[in-house]
Amino acid sequence: MNNYATAPKTDWRSLYIASFISFCAAVQYGLYFSSLWPYLKIIDPDITEQFFGVIIAAYSMAACFSSPLFGYWSNRAKRVSVPMKAGIISMFTGNVIYLSCELLPSHRRYALCVARFLVGVGSANIPLLRAYASTSCHPKDRPRATAFVTGGIAIGIMIGPAIQACFTSISYPGLIIFRNFSISMYTASAYGACFMNALSFVCLQFFFVEKYSGIHKENAQQTKDERTVPKFDRLAAFICNFTRFTQQFTFTNVEILGAPYAMTVFAFTKYDTVQYGSLAQSGMGIMGVSFFVLFIAFKLNKYVKYRIGNITAFGLMLLFHLATYPWPFLQTKIETYTDNDFLNTTEEIVGCNTDHFGWCTTTPRVNPWVYYISFMVFVGVGYPLIDLCLHTVYGRVLGPRRQGTMQGILQVSSAVARIIGPLSISVLYRTLGPKVIWLVEIGVIVVTILLWVIFYKRLVVVQVVPVTDSNVSVTDTSAETNATCVENKKL
Repeated sequence: MNNYATAPKTDWRSLYIASFISFCAAVQYGLYFSSLWPYLKIIDPDITEQFFGVIIAAYSMAACFSSPLFGYWSNRAKRVSVPMKAGIISMFTGNVIYLSCELLPSHRRYALCVARFLVGVGSANIPLLRAYASTSCHPKDRPRATAFVTGGIAIGIMIGPAIQACFTSISYPGLIIFRNFSISMYTASAYGACFMNALSFVCLQFFFVEKYSGIHKENAQQTKDERTVPKFDRLAAFICNFTRFTQQFTFTNVEILGAPYAMTVFAFTKYDTVQYGSLAQSGMGIMGVSFFVLFIAFKLNKYVKYRIGNITAFGLMLLFHLATYPWPFLQTKIETYTDNDFLNTTEEIVGCNTDHFGWCTTTPRVNPWVYYISFMVFVGVGYPLIDLCLHTVYGRVLGPRRQGTMQGILQVSSAVARIIGPLSISVLYRTLGPKVIWLVEIGVIVVTILLWVIFYKRLVVVQVVPVTDSNVSVTDTSAETNATCVENKKL
């Protein structure tokens, strides 16, 4: 019997709820990017770029162990809702610590690090939601269902920093509730995150109903007419995981460098850094939202070739790096100052400190308009396009099986990038400057594009085939596994 023909219809209501929860979870990754560095400089003036990288990486360190653990938990329980509740509680706790860290007399940087770690634990909900989107729907609805949840995640990641723009008018210290506890432009986002976590928990508890229409059910005794899911192509899965690494490595580095880069290269004040960074994120978020609205409203899943789309998206990311690279022909110099200048003024001093960075006088200044417009256009379209195409291809490569663990591994690839990125890039930024960072990212992007071009025919959908007497056991690998993989012309 063809299980697809008799599969239940897609429960779109639960997928809409899953999309909303995915947005709430993803938005908390980059929610503080534009404000965290200026905030740290206020509450802990001795903070360094290196420890800032550690704080950013703490989120991903937590995701590295929690994502596969939550995936395994959901596979064993055959439910995603239970581990997701644990993840939401962890995120809520982390945000409460974040908004309360000024109550501590010292070591505030470590409190922020713990806060980001706990939010990172909750980020394990993201691969669970991706797995649910891929397996809860009827197979014919998978691209559209994936677009909903992937869109929620991508939009959340992109506009997280943009939400900060809504609170810049509050300034600092803002509305003081009592000593060292206030609602300011730096902590208001944490209150918003707590509200989103509470709302997500309510939706999950009272409105979300788990239904799986896209999982092939295997009985203990199979007949010749029943269908069997073959093993997936491990090389194709590896390429998808490396692609996810590249996506997050490049995007995270641009995100975490945004504030220090603007203050150093563009000579922006703390206020201007938060304001313009948030506006740029808003523009990118609008591009991302528009992309997914068009995709879903016009049902473009019927026409999109996802592998070509992914290659195109990385081409856009490459264009961003080429447009914003500090080319030698650029004539404008970076504004500089020294430690003595800093000590001899009571006003906020801006620019590049030549006593800290040796590259201040040798690196041309990129035009801020070119930087932010390229960011909004190239990254604003490229990032969500990668999310959509990559996760659709990955879900099809894995096939109609429970994907919690493998989606968790994909999240680990993302988390590893967000660990390696902040830690390595913060060191490169201090010692060698933006030129080397841009070259590293360009190299990683080019390698990823080449992998998709070279192994284009391996990144295909797994086909569930009937088991007959002439078949060899489906548990065997090698040639016969590859024989069960056929190319979907729209993939």
